[in-house]
Amino acid sequence: MMDFRKFHKRDVHGRDGWELTFADMMTLILCFFVVVAAISEIDKERFAKVADSMNEAMGKKEKPVPKEQPPVPSEWRKKLKSLNEVMAELESGVGRETHAVDLEMRTDAVAVNLHGTVFFSLGSADLTRKALDLLGIITRPLLDIPYKITVEGHSDNIPIQSTQFPSNWELSSARASAVARYLIAQGFPKEKIQVVGLADTRPLVPNQDDNGDPIPENQSRNRRIVILVTP
Repeated sequence: MMDFRKFHKRDVHGRDGWELTFADMMTLILCFFVVVAAISEIDKERFAKVADSMNEAMGKKEKPVPKEQPPVPSEWRKKLKSLNEVMAELESGVGRETHAVDLEMRTDAVAVNLHGTVFFSLGSADLTRKALDLLGIITRPLLDIPYKITVEGHSDNIPIQSTQFPSNWELSSARASAVARYLIAQGFPKEKIQVVGLADTRPLVPNQDDNGDPIPENQSRNRRIVILVTP
């Protein structure tokens, strides 16, 4: 005669073993999401508590610590200037040269707009004598500060085609490069300078009127170099 008690016992043990394994897996998954939620915000105190708990469970003694930004070197800290301070020094240096230089305070940078008609002859990428004098004044407040400089070259919409400059892309890039080379020659670190040639893609004012006729005054304004000083 079959002993049903043994059969029932084996069945119960088999089912209980499966349920126990499943319960362990669900507990581990729950713990994982608790840990993720606990460290989802930058909270050093909570991070340390969670790390301690995990280290105890895994039998480890070392405690992970969230990485912090390295401190600013003391020699740099002395040279740090706010954008307002940079702007004030530039305004003091430029003075009445508003016919050649415009200064603009942006959200995250100081923009120095160099008028192309003063800094370059038409169709040329060679700095004029006046340009060198003004750049000497502009460069002084920018030296020895750990800021990034972006030099943008802009042109009007008048086509240019020569052996040296096949288009306004090359012309605007060459003009921006000429200013960047001057800054480097004065001692500005070249690894902190970026050069961009934008041709006529970002005009300040329309190059043409509604009838398609050129506006010489506006074309003159659109020929410019922009020096962006960014912390």
